[in-house]
Amino acid sequence: MSSLKIYKELDLTSSSCAGPIGELSGVVDELDQGEAVKVILGDEPTKNDILAWCKKKGLKIVEEKQEGSKYILLITK
Repeated sequence: MSSLKIYKELDLTSSSCAGPIGELSGVVDELDQGEAVKVILGDEPTKNDILAWCKKKGLKIVEEKQEGSKYILLITK
């Protein structure tokens, strides 16, 4: 996984509901092979929404971790 390049980091800790999915959707479309987007979320329900959306879109969750009250996902095509 060290070969993955972070294309963009999205701090979506202040967003919830459909907001993070909308922002993430545009960025994911820009990803090239070997690139990933790092997403920082502020709550577990939003994280679960993003995970479900990624599964529906066929995206890969390369990394999923929690740091304090923040949830961090590394997503690639």
